[in-house]
Amino acid sequence: MTMRIIEDGTVTLKRVRFRFQRSRICINGHRTWFTVDGIKLEKAIQIGSRYLLFVSSNEGDINWAKSCDIYLINQSGRILERKIIRDENEEDELWDDSWVLGRFNLIPPNMITFRFDDKVYSIEVLDKPVYPWSDYYKNNKNNNFYYDGGRILSLVRNRLQINIIKNLNLTSDGKI
Repeated sequence: MTMRIIEDGTVTLKRVRFRFQRSRICINGHRTWFTVDGIKLEKAIQIGSRYLLFVSSNEGDINWAKSCDIYLINQSGRILERKIIRDENEEDELWDDSWVLGRFNLIPPNMITFRFDDKVYSIEVLDKPVYPWSDYYKNNKNNNFYYDGGRILSLVRNRLQINIIKNLNLTSDGKI
């Protein structure tokens, strides 16, 4: 299974007219029927025949919210799964532009680590959805439900297994 960060415009987003903060997925320059929440494609990663899209509502230097939507799509642009990662610190102002999404590290065959704000996350992309009662959860001791401020986001099935690897201690000037 091949993994690569897409930087050649294979997957792009085209803003939907008259729809605030919605974009249509475009693959190889062709619009698909599928839309996502958000307007900026922060990162696109190909994993085998699927794509993992990191989408935000950022417009220029303005961050509308401290969140990132993660979409797993197939080659035709159909959304297979969606996850949302939000900044847990509700004391910060909503309009603060200090959050960071970056430091992507590809770990073949199907694992990615990245930084979002002050945490490092890992995503394992599975071929098939797994259910909470399956052996996958028993064997991996996975806390996949608690990556968004302790709220349960998905209980039914998951192709994207997201975990917090570590919290980063930032100094007052934002440096590690």
